[in-house]
Amino acid sequence: MGSVAMPSRPTRRARDRLAAGFLLVLMGVGSLVLWIGIPAGVLWALSKVTESSAEHFVLALIAIPAAMILFAPALFWLNGLYLRVIGALAEEDEEERGGRLRGPLELFLYASMVIALAVLVVWVFFLAKTPPFTVW
Repeated sequence: MGSVAMPSRPTRRARDRLAAGFLLVLMGVGSLVLWIGIPAGVLWALSKVTESSAEHFVLALIAIPAAMILFAPALFWLNGLYLRVIGALAEEDEEERGGRLRGPLELFLYASMVIALAVLVVWVFFLAKTPPFTVW
């Protein structure tokens, strides 16, 4: 009766699946941060440094899109890394395609945008201290 030796360390394929799953989680969380965390964080930070609501509003119109633009390359990098980990894209392919990568990031961005809009509607119409009109 012979015994089958089990490998002592995970195979490359198992590590790749684990890494790919971790990258998917990072992209999902990062997408929510892009649509919810950055605007909320910038608004909070501006509330600490501005004195008037007009100044707060104008600075928010500039700072929020700028912060989102600065954060987006990290998500695109994660998407490219994910595609390389799963073997769907080699680095040479990325340079050849001009940087346009399709992957799960697109779905995450759409889904997180819908979630962010739903959160905004719930906040404005049901949770804010002074809603624009009475819902009930």
